Amino acid sequence: MNILIKKPILVAGISLSFLLWIGQKLTNYWDEIGNVSIFSLICLGGLSYFLQQIGQKKSVNQLNFLDITINDLTAKIASIKNQIEVLNCELNEIEDKENNQDVKVNIRISDFQQQLNAIQQSFPRNKINIAILNLSQNTNSFTLSQDIEKKVKTLVNFHGITDVLETINNANNLANLVLNYDLLLLIISEDLTQSQKEIISYCKNQQQNLIIAFDDINYTLQEEKKLIFNSLKKALNSVIEEKYIIPISSKKQTIKVRRYEENNTYKEWEETSNADHEKLTEILLILTEKELDKLTLSTTYRQAINIEKQIREELNTIRKNKSLKVVEKYQMVAATATFANPVSSLDLLATAAINAQMIVDLSKIYQHPLSFNQAQQISLTLAKVMLKLGIVEISSQTISAILKTNMITFVAGGLIQGISAAYLTRICALSLIEYYEIADFTVNDSINISKVKEKIQLIFEQNKENNFLSQFVKKTSLLLT
Repeated sequence: MNILIKKPILVAGISLSFLLWIGQKLTNYWDEIGNVSIFSLICLGGLSYFLQQIGQKKSVNQLNFLDITINDLTAKIASIKNQIEVLNCELNEIEDKENNQDVKVNIRISDFQQQLNAIQQSFPRNKINIAILNLSQNTNSFTLSQDIEKKVKTLVNFHGITDVLETINNANNLANLVLNYDLLLLIISEDLTQSQKEIISYCKNQQQNLIIAFDDINYTLQEEKKLIFNSLKKALNSVIEEKYIIPISSKKQTIKVRRYEENNTYKEWEETSNADHEKLTEILLILTEKELDKLTLSTTYRQAINIEKQIREELNTIRKNKSLKVVEKYQMVAATATFANPVSSLDLLATAAINAQMIVDLSKIYQHPLSFNQAQQISLTLAKVMLKLGIVEISSQTISAILKTNMITFVAGGLIQGISAAYLTRICALSLIEYYEIADFTVNDSINISKVKEKIQLIFEQNKENNFLSQFVKKTSLLLT
């Protein structure tokens, strides 16, 4: 992997070296009076402020598209083709094909292939698709788009979102804005509301390119227009670059102006301001002429990511069904082994070999095979994690309390240890399954234990909330006694 050295880092490095040199020189003079520490703090404070300003500039999510190339898109498409083949193979391995499930399988695979073919054909394009989400009740977005189209000519397709309320309140409709359009033009005529902030944040998080058009149609005084527009820019200064927050006037306005004289008389007349969206048109012209390929490439890549996500969801469903059967088997093996040879205090290390083999089997299902030695190390590590988190102790105490309510089952001396071993094996397995479902092994081949630890805590808490443990104890105790 190539390491890119960026200019801010270079500047910061030179600045720090310079400051250290000055500090060293001044130390020779100021050592006796002890002020060098104060000077150093001042220097470091200045440097910190300088870097913070750079960081703030870099954090602004400018209209700079996804940082991808044609090669990235080609690689992504090749990866998706491979994943479709993997999905097809795993679907064909499913033994239960009742209710024409094989037909449904073929339809799903065909759907993914059609989606992939569609995005391959969608790039390159000679037009950009712009969605207009009009959050202003008084702005006529149709007239606005027609006026702009006359100047931008044939380079833009405008699509007005007719049912705005349904769109902003529906996650699927918002997702479509991100997937199907190269640019979103958001028209606002008031100060920014919380719901509008959430829409903007969602679109930026999904790498959708945004232009905010502030229509001053609701205000007559220039001071009011300027005040609201500045407030809008301030609210979005860490999200969108200032030049993409654009003031417009969507229609001609006529206002009465009154000027008072010194003798308490006044003069009154009318002033007319024409519709003005020149800045918006200018920005769109620049984008269509200079950035068209980048805009359309970004959209195509987002669509490819969406197909990849759908395929992964299908694979996760299939693999989880397989995995749960494996978990059921190994949790009973762990329970039986511990029940037959109970220990005075529960220790997951006693079932490490069983859990290690389970991890080997789960890793095969998720096509990230591990050796037994690797799995054993992971098993031991996760056992220690659960001990440190107190999950082992809490589980044992809870299981003991549940069993005490049933004197018939509680007579078995090793039952607590057996059920506890089975339950903790299940917690460990479900945590790995959830981790495998989101892990990206193209970036890192090793298992991130800290991420698995987060899953362990989450699943343990979920099981406590939904009273799963009580049902689990009853079921397991019946199998052991």
